[in-house]
Amino acid sequence: MNRTRWIVAGILATVAVIITAFIVVLVTGAEDPREFVAEKYQRSRALDQANNGIAFTTTGTPAAVAAAIAKATDPRDRRNTGDNHYLRFADDLIAVSPHAGGSLILVDSLANGVRRHHSHVTSYGWTSGSAAGDYRGGGSDSGGK
Repeated sequence: MNRTRWIVAGILATVAVIITAFIVVLVTGAEDPREFVAEKYQRSRALDQANNGIAFTTTGTPAAVAAAIAKATDPRDRRNTGDNHYLRFADDLIAVSPHAGGSLILVDSLANGVRRHHSHVTSYGWTSGSAAGDYRGGGSDSGGK
């Protein structure tokens, strides 16, 4: 083989490796947390919470359930307060708590989840993710002058 063919073969091999790595990352990437919970756990509409808190139940302990969800979905952060476990994602917050000898899994948008569980998750420094989302107003005592 002449030098040009070796160079072309090397470039093609490099491109093939990059494409293969990209496909592997896509196929083995973390699952969507909402989809994972909906596929794996029992939907419980009767336990849904206000503002689109979607409820699921299972017989597993909160720690085991939170670990299974975290393993499959790769949350940005995971914390617990006693038996209550919280998983923070880019757009969602999942809370897993004891319920009827098993667990209640509550899936919320991040903003609603932070508001719903604020007494626990704000101690971790979690916010709704929006710079304006936690703004409560206020102002100066001088009337803005």
